[in-house]
Amino acid sequence: MSTILVTGATGLVGFEVLDALRAAGHEAVGTSRRGDPEAKIVPWTLGEPVPAPLERSWDVIVHSAADVRWTMTEREAHAANVATVAALAPLAGPRTHVVHISTAYATGLRADTSSADPAHYRNTYEWSKAHAERLARELFPRLTIVRPPLIVGRRSDGRAARFAGMYTILRGIAMSSVPVIAAEPDAPADVIPVDDLARLVADCAARPGTGEVHVLAGGGHAPSVEAVVRAMLQGLNGWRAEHGGEPLDTPRIITPDSWNRFFLPFARQHLTVRQNRLLDLLAHFEPYFALTSPLLPSHEVDDVLGCVEASARYWAGRNPRLASLAPRPWKT
Repeated sequence: MSTILVTGATGLVGFEVLDALRAAGHEAVGTSRRGDPEAKIVPWTLGEPVPAPLERSWDVIVHSAADVRWTMTEREAHAANVATVAALAPLAGPRTHVVHISTAYATGLRADTSSADPAHYRNTYEWSKAHAERLARELFPRLTIVRPPLIVGRRSDGRAARFAGMYTILRGIAMSSVPVIAAEPDAPADVIPVDDLARLVADCAARPGTGEVHVLAGGGHAPSVEAVVRAMLQGLNGWRAEHGGEPLDTPRIITPDSWNRFFLPFARQHLTVRQNRLLDLLAHFEPYFALTSPLLPSHEVDDVLGCVEASARYWAGRNPRLASLAPRPWKT
């Protein structure tokens, strides 16, 4: 039994990790910017003075706090994902094991995290997470790094504390803003259920930190983008049918070239300003859905389509107004 601090404990990853650690019998305390008294999560904005309940000796710190937006400026990304690592230093003694949650894409375009040049990464999120890994190695002698890809809800019921990443696509489908998705025909969509990640993090927390890096991904078993989108629609349309709604059409998969040359010019003329803003967000998925080589995991995840469907149902239940929108016809 260890004393463990979990940052970002109201987020998608931190919330599930905190549950897993407490279920394993650890004295786990959560913290996040807004906190949650009912869940015994202490409010703390990383970088501000440490609140009294957190000023103690910690065996383990699980750092899951992060801003996962791909649209941040360099300054925003540094403040959210790099400076927050430095903010842990006052709480991490020489024997504290820090488990740092990074991303499977922190290696950017060069397949390593050594570069400080933003041009070597697909977006500022990747750049900041690579920087965060380098800083964590400098600050914490006992360190473990965990790199997940895109994350959805739990396997059993799709529960997710926050909705980001792939949920942006789901939201766009519900709004009838995404009749097509840009992806190479054989592109894998490497997604993992959050409870699989939480179990790995809890297991890492129980071990000595020796600098190892764990990549949790589907690898060669990752489903295609098309299969993941179909699973999303099965979940969303299943929820709609139960609530008297008609089914939505499954978006077609088109190449990134067709997306940029034909779809986007058409969409700019026919969609609302709000829908076009959503398309701008979806455009950030294109570099990932253009990858045809799978990730190389140290821990392989399989059979994720069921949890993608469950996650879509859970999202719909938490966002019934959006999930119930009538289909918007598209001109062709």
